[in-house]
Amino acid sequence: MKGWDLAIDFGTSFTTTATLVDGRTEVLEIDGSKYVPSLVCVDEDGTILVGRDAVNEAVMAPERTERVPKRALVASEQVLLGGRTIATVDLVAAVLARVAGEATRRFSGRRPGRVLLTHPARWQAGGPELRRLTEAAERAGLGEPDLVAEPVAAAHHYVRSGDPVPDGGMIGVYDFGGGTFDTAVLRRRRDGFELAGSPGGDVALGGEDLDATFMEILAEHAEALDPDAWNELWEATGRVAERHRTLLRRDVTQAKEALSRLPAVNLWVPGYDDEIRVTRREYERAVEPLLARSVEELTDTIARAGTTPDALVDVYLTGSTSRTPRISALLAELLGHVPGMRDDPKAVVALGALATVPGSVSATMHVRLPSHRPHQPGRFPAQPPAAPTPPLTPSGFPVPPAPAEATARVPRPASGPTEGGRHAAPPSPPPDVAAAREIAREIAAIAEAAGVADLVGASAPTVRAGRTAAAARRPLLVALDGLGVAIGTRFSPFPGLPPEIALQVLREGRGELGALGQCLTRLDGVAERLAAW
Repeated sequence: MKGWDLAIDFGTSFTTTATLVDGRTEVLEIDGSKYVPSLVCVDEDGTILVGRDAVNEAVMAPERTERVPKRALVASEQVLLGGRTIATVDLVAAVLARVAGEATRRFSGRRPGRVLLTHPARWQAGGPELRRLTEAAERAGLGEPDLVAEPVAAAHHYVRSGDPVPDGGMIGVYDFGGGTFDTAVLRRRRDGFELAGSPGGDVALGGEDLDATFMEILAEHAEALDPDAWNELWEATGRVAERHRTLLRRDVTQAKEALSRLPAVNLWVPGYDDEIRVTRREYERAVEPLLARSVEELTDTIARAGTTPDALVDVYLTGSTSRTPRISALLAELLGHVPGMRDDPKAVVALGALATVPGSVSATMHVRLPSHRPHQPGRFPAQPPAAPTPPLTPSGFPVPPAPAEATARVPRPASGPTEGGRHAAPPSPPPDVAAAREIAREIAAIAEAAGVADLVGASAPTVRAGRTAAAARRPLLVALDGLGVAIGTRFSPFPGLPPEIALQVLREGRGELGALGQCLTRLDGVAERLAAW
C-alpha cells in the first residue's frame, strides 16, 4: 500500500490540511469546506467542539467559545471558558485531531509517513510557542511532527509550481490572513530557504480589521435609511438578536471577499426591507490606510534583510485577505511588477510544507517533549487545576509583548484618503467627535488588554461626524456595557453568577487582580467621562 504525508496549516482563523501521495498533493475538504474554522467551543459536558459544530454552538454560547486558539496558545497555558479551566494545548489538539482524523480515515486508517505543522516565522526554536504546538500535536496523536515556518512553506509551493529562484536569490512573503499580518524575506539555499533578517508584520492587523471597515460602510448606508433600525439591531438582547448579528458578521466577511471579484455587492440587513449596496470603490477607499501600512511594513522587512524591493526575485502573496485587488496594485507600485499569486492563497502554506525536504535548510525541525501519560483530546480534563496559570485569558491578559519588529495598530480613519494621497493624515474632526473617537479607542484598548476582544470585537465603536452629542454617545454606552458584561462573563469568580454581579464583585477586589484590576479602573474612568459628557 502506498504511503502518504500530511501537512496542517493551523491558522488564526482557519485551518487547512493537505496530503501528498504518489507525488500528488490535495487540499482536503472537511465539513464541505477546504478551510476548517480554527474556532473551538466547549459544550455543557466539557467536550471541545471544533469545525461546524463549534461554529453552531458558538452562536448560542459565546462565553464558552475561544475564537482564536492560536493566539491563546501564545498568550497563556490555560483559558477560562464557561467556568471551566482548560489547557490551551487541548484546544489546539482538538482541532489537529479532527483534521488529522479526517485525513487518516480517507487512507483507511493508515498513519501518515510524515506529519508537518506550519508556524509563524516569529516562533523560534526553544520558545514556548513551538513547545506548546508540538505538545498539542502529540496529544492529537500525531507523534513528533516536522515544523516548518509558514513563509518558508509558501516559498516552496511557488518554486514547486514553476517560479525559478536561483541559489542565493531572495524573495519576499506577504501573508495577510484573517487575524494577523506577517512579512518575511527569504534567501534560497540549495534545496531550501532560510530567513534573511528578522521577520515582520503586525500582530494586530488582519482580515477582521477589513471586516470592521466594511461594517462601518454598511452602517453609514443603513443609518442613512433608518438609524433606529440599525441601533435596534445592535442594542437588542436575546438569542434571536445575537443570531442576527452573528449572521450579519458572516455575510460581511463573505461580501468583502466577493468584492475581490465583483464591482459591488448587496447585503440583506435584519430590520430593513431592501438590500444595502456596497461598492468596491468605496470599500477600497476606506481600507486604503490599512493596506498602505501593510506595504510599509513589508518595505521595512526588506530593509532589515539588507536588500531593496527591486533586488527581490519576487514577492509571494499568501493568506485569505491577500486576494484584495488593491493589495496587488500597491505592491506593484513598490516592486515595479505585479507580485506572484498562484492557486488559492489560503492553501499555499499547507501545500508548500509538503514540498520541503526532510532535514534541509528550510527550518524543518523537531521539538522533543518530556515523556508523559497520553492524553485523549476533545475532552476537558476530569480534574482541572484549581486555578489558571496567569495569564488567564487567550486574547492577552496580561497582553503578551509584541515582537520588537511588530508594528502598532493603526487607527482607522472615518473616511477615505485625503487629497494629499494615501499617506496624508485625515483632517481633524470637530472637538466632540474627536473626544468620542478617543473614548471609542480606549474602550477597544481595554477589551484587548482584558482579553475579551473575542467576545465584544476588537474594533472600536464607530463614531461619525455630523451626529448630535447624544447620538455619538449612544454607541459608546452600548459598547461600554457590552465590555463590562464580557469581563463579568469571562472572569466570574463563581460559576452561574450573572455577569453584572460578577463585574461588581471583581470591582470590589480589583486591588488584588493585577492587570485585570487596572483594566477595571480604566473601565470606570471611561464611564465617568461619558457620564460627565
